[in-house]
Amino acid sequence: MKQIAEDCIMKKKMSVNETVREALAIALLKLMKTEEISKISVSDIVRVAGVGRSSFYRNFASKEELVCSYIVDLYRERFDSKEIPTQKDGKTEAFLTPRFNFIKEHRDIFKALHEHNLLYYFFIKIESDIIPILCGQEFVSPYHRAMLSGSCAGIIRMWIERDFAESVEEMVRLFSNPI
Repeated sequence: MKQIAEDCIMKKKMSVNETVREALAIALLKLMKTEEISKISVSDIVRVAGVGRSSFYRNFASKEELVCSYIVDLYRERFDSKEIPTQKDGKTEAFLTPRFNFIKEHRDIFKALHEHNLLYYFFIKIESDIIPILCGQEFVSPYHRAMLSGSCAGIIRMWIERDFAESVEEMVRLFSNPI
């Protein structure tokens, strides 16, 4: 079952630890397609990933942290670039469009997050990255961050439940003009 770890090595140039982390995440996501996260054991994950049990505990405190860490890493990898427009630039559409595209591109992961009640956890993890940018200011009170994170999670939850029926462009319009 070392196939997932080997596939990760072949796919990108990553450190051994990055490869192990990705293999664990892919294994967990694969298992989550057929099993509730609460019924998936660490032994199941490492068996499918093809890595040692200590690899899990060296990198993650929980299964939830593993799956959310994976999508957060993908998110940060995509949006840490200075080339992505920000809300501060006054380009709301240019800011939101790549983010909705990201969600649609990773729809299987977002569906898994939703099905296993982890979607809000993802937004908590990125709220310090995205919420101040959405508000156009550096400091946003923790209460406003929580409110906006919940709103973002709710909008994405609804889009997932509607099986991404609306286009990215429509989602940007809805998000930009909520009422």
